[in-house]
Amino acid sequence: MRKHAVMAAITLIGFAGAAQAALVSTFGFTDLNASWDGQTFHALSMGSFPTGGDVTDHTAAQSSATFQSGLIGVQNLADVNFRMDISNITANSADATGGRIVIRDLDNDVLSGSFVGTWSYQFGFGFFDGYISSASYNDAGNGLFEGTDGSGAWVTPDGQYIGAISFLVEMPQWFSDATNIDLLNASADGMLVTPAPSTAGLLALGGLIATRRRRA
Repeated sequence: MRKHAVMAAITLIGFAGAAQAALVSTFGFTDLNASWDGQTFHALSMGSFPTGGDVTDHTAAQSSATFQSGLIGVQNLADVNFRMDISNITANSADATGGRIVIRDLDNDVLSGSFVGTWSYQFGFGFFDGYISSASYNDAGNGLFEGTDGSGAWVTPDGQYIGAISFLVEMPQWFSDATNIDLLNASADGMLVTPAPSTAGLLALGGLIATRRRRA
């Protein structure tokens, strides 16, 4: 698991200590293929950039299911798909609603969830910090989360979770400067916890994830 995700996880437990939060999962992906069609922002594993990353279990053996760079969806069902609707666009900020997470392993076990959040724009980069309001695992495959090659497999946990999610996107054009934007390179990081700490704490954590990624 990435170093910044470890540090963010420690901080999450601090934010949520009063609620006795337990860390369930962390995830991180680089070289996502991002675009915006004038309303909806997409960040996908399908496209020109060779997406790679991992999803790590923190409930048992702390194993990481690796999504090997460029091999997502190559003779397997693995897929990574984030989307959100963008509104209230200003010269350097925007809101996001209707966010959806879909991370699928090689044989159709799926991590899915919903999120909202806010964007800011600085120095040619878009920064997104969001709150995952609901997420869960669907073991439609074999009940083991396995990435793209079966290594690091772990049993998908039951339950509904909340968490934090952040994006870093290379954006030579901001949402207010174009009617649509294509061929953007994006990175995403997030984590899931149970039970629920405060929304304010998770939004603050989203900012921490983004800050650590910018320093990485």
